[in-house]
Amino acid sequence: MHIINRYLEKHNNRIIGLDILRAIAILLVVYVHGTNLIPGYLHESYLSLYFNIDGVSIFFVISGFLIGGILLKIIRSSEFTRKDLLMFWIRRWFRTLPNYVFVLIILIICKLIVYNDFDLFSLNYFLFIQNFASSHPAFFPEAWSLSIEEWFYLLFPVMVFIFHKMMKNKEKSLLYSALVFLIIPFIMRIIKHELKIGMQDFDEEYRKVVIYRLDSLMYGVLAAYAYLNQRPMWNKYKFISLFFGFAVMVLIANNPGNFLSFYEPFHFNIESIGVLLFIPFFSELKSTRIKLLDAFFIFISIISYSMYLINLTLVQGYLIPATNSLLGIAGNDIENTFPLNTFLFWVYTLLGSYLLYILYESRMTRLRDKVKLK
Repeated sequence: MHIINRYLEKHNNRIIGLDILRAIAILLVVYVHGTNLIPGYLHESYLSLYFNIDGVSIFFVISGFLIGGILLKIIRSSEFTRKDLLMFWIRRWFRTLPNYVFVLIILIICKLIVYNDFDLFSLNYFLFIQNFASSHPAFFPEAWSLSIEEWFYLLFPVMVFIFHKMMKNKEKSLLYSALVFLIIPFIMRIIKHELKIGMQDFDEEYRKVVIYRLDSLMYGVLAAYAYLNQRPMWNKYKFISLFFGFAVMVLIANNPGNFLSFYEPFHFNIESIGVLLFIPFFSELKSTRIKLLDAFFIFISIISYSMYLINLTLVQGYLIPATNSLLGIAGNDIENTFPLNTFLFWVYTLLGSYLLYILYESRMTRLRDKVKLK
């Protein structure tokens, strides 16, 4: 218990509620990716424990909430100059790019060693344009959501900056920017849908394409605007909001009457609204009142980015097959290997993410505090 107390004291400035949402998001993602190791006849029973909620959608709304809050604070405390904009990008990219590039290079090396080719790799991955307007390539498939987030970090602050220079009411520059980003991707999805383009693979042609998903993060931005400008109402209605959030998630989980597919362009709006409705309650949650549980959620939240980066391609694609080979196990014998491989999947993901965070990610993140612009 002493170790738990020390760990909680070390991280006492964190918002437990948001850590809970992040932890749930990454655990959902890893859980679903684990289906690759399960034989076909067990998929239905395995997925019966899954609530049909997209963990990535949770990450998108949380990212929008945090970045929206940061930008509003910058607007309130400064003139939001080009220097402020550049400093925002530097701090954000110190948080996201080093880990991504590090894992990307490891995967390139692994591909060269194992397959001796680069057929599926493109330099576009370093610019996050591999799925900007088209489906994501097969190499490093989980990078699709990272591209969406990075383009959000780049484009949305520029829009806020432009509106900020044009408007008398500076704070509304963020709100109007969010509305622009809410409307344009949605309209583009409708146009593509009405033209019957990409309907054969909605997941690849819509869900994982940058220009069709930027609106998902904007729901978090709207939450940040409400949080900082309507705090009394935010607190007053947080339980009502939580109730409706659960109601939306129940609809998503059960999908009665093909609820999510009655008109596909609305699919992501419904998911994002469901997550948005959870934010008022969880952003105010200070503790679960169970210290061990608090520590668990904080730990998973802290290593969640590393977990996302390594669990699929690195762990499933390279580490588990290498382990099977060392143990003399036939890698294609899924029916007999899935218990061991599922165990290895979670152990490698959690341990590898922790090591990556401690040895690299956290150190690179700390460097951003040393960056000063003249």
